Amino acid sequence: MKRVLIVWVLFCVVMSVVACQSTTTVSTTSPTTTLTTTTTTTVQSSTTQSTTTVPIRFQETFDFDLLHDVVLPRTQIAGEILFLEGLNLAIGNYAILEDSLVIKKAFLATLSAGNHTFLVQTNEELFQVKLEVLDRNQAYRVINGSFETGDLLGWSAKTIFKQETQILSFIPSGVRANTTMFSFEVPYDGEGEYVYGMDDRDGIDKDRWNERMGILQSSDFVLGGSGYITFRMGGGRNQDLVYVSIRDALTHQEYARYGNHRFQSANYLTDPQSYFEGNLVKYYADLRPHLGKKLYIELVDLGGRDWDLMTFDALETYLETTPTQGVEAINIIPTFDQIYIPNQLINGSFSQGLQSFTISNAPGWKSTVTPRNAFFVEQGILKSDLEGPEARGMIRSSLFRVDGSGIISMELAYGNGPRYDKDTYISIRSYSTNEEVFRFANRNASGSTFRLYYIDLSAYLNEVFYIEIVDNGTTSNDRLWVRNIITVYPTTQVYDFSQMAVNLIQ
Repeated sequence: MKRVLIVWVLFCVVMSVVACQSTTTVSTTSPTTTLTTTTTTTVQSSTTQSTTTVPIRFQETFDFDLLHDVVLPRTQIAGEILFLEGLNLAIGNYAILEDSLVIKKAFLATLSAGNHTFLVQTNEELFQVKLEVLDRNQAYRVINGSFETGDLLGWSAKTIFKQETQILSFIPSGVRANTTMFSFEVPYDGEGEYVYGMDDRDGIDKDRWNERMGILQSSDFVLGGSGYITFRMGGGRNQDLVYVSIRDALTHQEYARYGNHRFQSANYLTDPQSYFEGNLVKYYADLRPHLGKKLYIELVDLGGRDWDLMTFDALETYLETTPTQGVEAINIIPTFDQIYIPNQLINGSFSQGLQSFTISNAPGWKSTVTPRNAFFVEQGILKSDLEGPEARGMIRSSLFRVDGSGIISMELAYGNGPRYDKDTYISIRSYSTNEEVFRFANRNASGSTFRLYYIDLSAYLNEVFYIEIVDNGTTSNDRLWVRNIITVYPTTQVYDFSQMAVNLIQ
């Protein structure tokens, strides 16, 4: 009975101390110190009220610039640690080891600047830990923007192709030493000890990373200071497929998109001053119209061809003054000038040739035609092989509103090369965010025979979308033919699985 009573009193003490705590934050590792300072706390149960003293046992500091764990030695903690309370600490935010209690840097980096406290309860004592989180303007900065932890701390990666994690382009092993990329000693030209990149000194690593696809998302930050950001970017020959995206943290609206427009692929041995491939170009971007908004940044890799990969480093989202060095990033976000958005795609039958469709002129597409145009219309068929099946390109439709049953359809031919569903596909994107909601390929392809596909967008009624038709393939069957795009059916169509478009991003 005494043991039960003791446990109950300890529980009441913890709860009342938590209730009496003021604002809490985290800190940088400084030498651990046992303090004699105490805090008097009122403890109240359902029937009694008492006063107890909870000692402050440790005082620690966390520095956002250093991104380190806070470590409390077990030699100064009596008994078995039962739990931690305060700061919204949860299992996973800390680790109880044989020789130490570790508060993890991934959790500490999310705390605001200032002084904070939390409680540690053992089977022998209850004490407080005071944490000072140094003010490094972290509310305005992403976590680990330079990958100096040697991993992807603060970032989250996601697949964009059939959930195939084995070809995900953003993985911890992509964080590399800031040294050289190739056997002829091309430097990354990054900042600090690490960059996100590839090391092709073995002659095959670059090909592995070309194949990979995915998106890497930063932590959220509030845009402050001068309203400018800076970053270093390499790779990304094709700016339509490899780019940096700036998004609203609440609505996910895309405010800006930046490609590596300095990519030139010159010969490093003969023209090192003009060589820009995987080596990093320092960019600055003007985001002043979005000052005060909560944002996040995505590194996007949608391609699988030569130099469809990204190297990246030194993302800084808080600059007190306008940057004076670097190259200005160019916003390449898709734009539309439609006054009215109908439920029917303008010229979906291609009876008016390429009218109301926009062909990308990004330099990464393989074409000698100016503008770079793999697409043409012949007898009501949009074809991507103007210069033969090895031609590559992307064309974007006008806007349409999802209406009626929410079902749309189109007919496809070809698109059945060795990597057809990865390189040659149809993408349907939201106008409000530019996010891809549906991607499908001609899975029933049989040469020039057209196959009808129905796409179910009924979950997006009254929302606005556009279509991107992508041919990034180079073999004989990697061309793509499209006809009869219908974007409104008043009633749900009857179709079987063979006619159903399968979403490749799910």
